[in-house]
Amino acid sequence: MIYQMTLADSSDTITFNLLEVPIVDKDIEGAVDNVTLDGNQYTDYLYLKKQYIQKWSIMSESDYTKLRGFYTRQFATATPATYTLFYVENGVTTTLVPITHVRINLSDGGVINACGCRKDVQLTMRETIE
Repeated sequence: MIYQMTLADSSDTITFNLLEVPIVDKDIEGAVDNVTLDGNQYTDYLYLKKQYIQKWSIMSESDYTKLRGFYTRQFATATPATYTLFYVENGVTTTLVPITHVRINLSDGGVINACGCRKDVQLTMRETIE
């Protein structure tokens, strides 16, 4: 089964077939533990968001350039920011990660040859709202 990851914004769309280790998802808790004067504890639960991480051991220069475009366009938009849309499908009909707005971070990834291929590229996407 081939998993497909898609990123889209107002300028571009890119779909990757995830042939490497599947995408990692982590919970981000927004919770504050409070201790009262008598030593008891209570927790204020504020939010629960997801963070997704995809790594590529080797990436072509053109794919990296497209990813870099999504990253830099986050900073070029007017306030409030327009976040990238992200989702993952299994290539059939099932959406494994629903369409979500994300704030993305992209590692530099070292250039490894004359054609500009990159190694050890990591894309981190934190769930947010539009």
